[in-house]
Amino acid sequence: MSEIDIDQEARRMLSQQASLERFFVKFSERARRALVLAQEEAALLGHNYIGTEHLLLGLLREDTGIAADVLKEFDVNLQQVRTIIERIVGRGDAAPDAGHPFTPRAQIVITLAVSEAWRAPALGTEHILLGLLREGEGLAAGALETLGVPLEQMRLRVYRTMVNRVAMPEIVRELFKAKSNVVACRVDDLDLDAIDALVEASVRTTRSDAASWLIHAGIDAHKDIFESVYATVAEIRLLRTKARAIVQQVTKSGSDALPKPGEPSSDNEGD
Repeated sequence: MSEIDIDQEARRMLSQQASLERFFVKFSERARRALVLAQEEAALLGHNYIGTEHLLLGLLREDTGIAADVLKEFDVNLQQVRTIIERIVGRGDAAPDAGHPFTPRAQIVITLAVSEAWRAPALGTEHILLGLLREGEGLAAGALETLGVPLEQMRLRVYRTMVNRVAMPEIVRELFKAKSNVVACRVDDLDLDAIDALVEASVRTTRSDAASWLIHAGIDAHKDIFESVYATVAEIRLLRTKARAIVQQVTKSGSDALPKPGEPSSDNEGD
């Protein structure tokens, strides 16, 4: 199916629900493709509707982007989810060309995805996954929990991945070009004793190696805290991006309103 066909089909799908149709332009190409693939999965299962389970299958079929990467990280694959859904719901007998309206839960998921993406330039597959995780009670969430996925941990992992992929302005990118993995810091006597003990016991070979090992150990011991911090940083970066876009829009609007050299201003025009 071509990109044009995917766009047309995704628009048609969303237009079935008046409250969702206006969000079509917000969806990225990947997100639109995931919707169409969700519909294909529903047809393959003989279902005449699109539920949260089909949205999850669509994300797995899309296989690119943040949602796919996070799902792979938690060892969630397409065949596993298909098997669970068939076991719970079974196969239907709907014709392949039957209509596939979104279920109420699926509509809620898309609405939640829109709310997750309101600061972002586009609604991506990651926002659909966040919608599924926030809704938390549909068959998609149930399938993930059956596979042993902690929903809250997956949600925070999505935010963390978003942090790492937020586009930085050029000036910040230039600063990071010279970024080094070497960190110099002063430690107190207690920390230094711990570092030296690791070296003397041959747990680590050098002080630098020991210090690095201790940092990693501290991060691993406080994963939950760091996941929350990563999620907060994601919100901060997205807010910063939104603020820059607003400033640019206001600046552009202001400059467009100014008279060009040689043109009379509105103050000098007659009544």
